Amino acid sequence: MTKAAMQEYFEEILETTGDLLYRVIIYDRELNNCDEIVALDEAYTAIKKSAWMSSNSVWLGKAIERLERMKARLLTLMEDLLYTA
Repeated sequence: MTKAAMQEYFEEILETTGDLLYRVIIYDRELNNCDEIVALDEAYTAIKKSAWMSSNSVWLGKAIERLERMKARLLTLMEDLLYTA
């Protein structure tokens, strides 16, 4: 994957993960997953604040990897929340 493609993918996954995180926070009305959501939110915020480092391809690769794992976990949380709603 080229550097430009990685940068574009990073921006896309950062935005979609943030949107998904927001929706999970809204749907977790009973605070069943509060601790995990707070941890995911803190990790997301740290990545977003460090986005200026995206010119470093090693950092960019690790950030993309982390965001992909976060997105997968958030999807699972959302499925659980919607199933029990």
